[in-house]
Amino acid sequence: MAKKKKKQENKKLRLVLGICVLALAYWFVHAGRQTTEAVTDDADETPAAEMANMPDDSGTEAAEASPARGRAKGMEIPAYLTDREEEIVQHEGFTLSYNRKHLVPNWVAWVLTAERTRGTEKRADNFQPDETIKKGPIALDSDYRGSGYDRGHMCPAADCKHLRASMNECFLLSNMCPQTHKLNAGDWEDLENLCRKWAVEYDSIYIVCGPVIRKGETYQTIGANRVTVPRQFYKVVLRWTGEREAQAIGFLMDNDDSSQPLTAHAVTVDSVEALTGINFFSKLPKDVERRAEAKYDCAEWRYLSR
Repeated sequence: MAKKKKKQENKKLRLVLGICVLALAYWFVHAGRQTTEAVTDDADETPAAEMANMPDDSGTEAAEASPARGRAKGMEIPAYLTDREEEIVQHEGFTLSYNRKHLVPNWVAWVLTAERTRGTEKRADNFQPDETIKKGPIALDSDYRGSGYDRGHMCPAADCKHLRASMNECFLLSNMCPQTHKLNAGDWEDLENLCRKWAVEYDSIYIVCGPVIRKGETYQTIGANRVTVPRQFYKVVLRWTGEREAQAIGFLMDNDDSSQPLTAHAVTVDSVEALTGINFFSKLPKDVERRAEAKYDCAEWRYLSR
């Protein structure tokens, strides 16, 4: 009897131990699965705060191809491009769309405020390659040296003197295009100065500029990395004039040694869109965008006279 009782107790003990082992194994498997899912969610999911600030370009190829650090936001940011190379790079004070085929930006966009124009940071003059670009080759300073072309700023240094980081980053070569010295120090600079006057006059303006590079056309290049030399440049400017009213104006300039009054370069934003294939100010209400981009009036922009 004693042996039989002991055998039964051993059997119960083995059963209890077996249940404990199964329970422990289940816990490890379940906990391990939870940990893996949490890491995956953290890696793939965009934070809610960032999602709230994303532009309404969801569903497009370009939106899906945006850098992991977050899609660019702001009224100044054009619609994403799907017909050419594009990498969105956000810097302190401006955002750019980089084209690795041509080694120049498709566009550079920023908001110029009256406060920014009152900055005191000294000009940096430290031209550097943009190491933050992840896709493809980048332009080097040696590409410009001895080429006969200036390193022409898209977002100018005088618009970036509010912060040292902004000043330094505006000298990254991703913010440059080959420009003739006559254009860079002439009509292009005159337009930059005018925009700063407008920022003071109207408190803030939205600016997008860049090279005009058209499909199917052959372009001169400079340097070992073959940086494209554009034949033309554009700049578009927008300002609010009321609760649902805005005015916009565009400018087109040839990359040569000619010089004209700024009014001779003025065009509608619609015409710049047709030339470049870029949809500017797409985050405006559609009726506001249509009205603002379809016409321009030099008389409505102070300091711009015929």
